[in-house]
Amino acid sequence: MGFVFEYDAKNKILRGIVQGQLTDEILREAYTAAENLVASKGPCRGIWEFSGVTKFEATSSVIRELAHRAPIIPPGYMRVIVAPQTFVFGMMRMMQILGEKTRPELRVVRTLDEAYQLLEVKSPEFKPVS
Repeated sequence: MGFVFEYDAKNKILRGIVQGQLTDEILREAYTAAENLVASKGPCRGIWEFSGVTKFEATSSVIRELAHRAPIIPPGYMRVIVAPQTFVFGMMRMMQILGEKTRPELRVVRTLDEAYQLLEVKSPEFKPVS
């Protein structure tokens, strides 16, 4: 299915939601799209939500590639990956470990509620962005 983005202007949070089959191509496209959105909206916090992923076909080499790219969100801004599935969680933890020098504020959690707790957000107001 792909990915969509939502933005909470009140709390300055960009949320990327990945759904369906996740491939190398979709992961790269989503990363690039997020870079462009952050460039247009300015620094913000971020959530990558993988709860809707039904098939994970992204390779570890692409995870490594993205972990070594410049961070989408600048240092000083918390970002959280939500990955309830065990395999996806493991792959995202690999990204966290590989990118910890440039992304010290990155956390990987299992639920969206955990992400909101880390970001200290009680009532997010997300709206779709293109």
